[in-house]
Amino acid sequence: MKTAATLIALLSGFLTACHLRARGKVEEKVAFRDNLNYSATGDKDAGFDLYLPKIAGAQPGGKFPAVVFIHGGYWRNQTRSYYQAFTGLYQNFGLALATRGIATAVIDYRLYPRAKPEDQIADVESAVAFLKQHAAEYGIDPERIFTVGHSAGGHLALMALWQKKNANIRAAIALSPILDIAHMRRHKEPGFNTELTVPFFGSGDADAKYSPATYAVAASAPALILFGDKDYAYLVEQGKVYKDKFAAAGLRQIRIETLPETDHSSMVMDVHTSEDKVSDVIARYIADSGGT
Repeated sequence: MKTAATLIALLSGFLTACHLRARGKVEEKVAFRDNLNYSATGDKDAGFDLYLPKIAGAQPGGKFPAVVFIHGGYWRNQTRSYYQAFTGLYQNFGLALATRGIATAVIDYRLYPRAKPEDQIADVESAVAFLKQHAAEYGIDPERIFTVGHSAGGHLALMALWQKKNANIRAAIALSPILDIAHMRRHKEPGFNTELTVPFFGSGDADAKYSPATYAVAASAPALILFGDKDYAYLVEQGKVYKDKFAAAGLRQIRIETLPETDHSSMVMDVHTSEDKVSDVIARYIADSGGT
């Protein structure tokens, strides 16, 4: 037992050192504000870590654009610190974007079964509202707040922007998001639907309500949607179908693009590494949207 405990302690220490070493490499460029909370009641699932650029902020007024980053996990798994000690994972978004002059809040949110879709969307909106309310404190431009999310997080990023028509969000960047719940339901295995799709989204009558694609209209705010060419097959199909539909509808403010040699995992696992295909794309989009 002592041997096992010793090994666990050594491993924990090693992983913590790796986590701190990654931060140490950028500490001259990034300031860290850990374990903040965006909930008015201090909800345990409303924590976030904030990564702030130390470089001189971009115009106007020397303030930084900001991102609320929403992790994936099919609405029921993971946290902002998921795999952080091993790979950095979501911390890496904070490091990568902050070094590019973008303040980044990596958030937690309530998960199923504690939460329903409405609760999760509300959490995203609360995180955005917190950044807007505390913009002066953190040097953030309150008019340049973006949502960014991966997988289920991408779905939530778009829902907060489009379904809720949240004027506090400048635009959304969705990485491998679920755009169409009915399409997902048809292509996922029965066990997945029994365990998650039905209890979370219902039996099917509300699929359109919970699908970001439903709210993509001429008046919709801008969004950039990225899929990997080696993503899950049903997501690759969604990307192709809705790229054509949005183009046919003249929705020029909504871009769907495909990243080469990228699958669902590498979309996020490669961030802040030499294989990163995402961070520069996000930064350019924010700059082109008046964000930097």
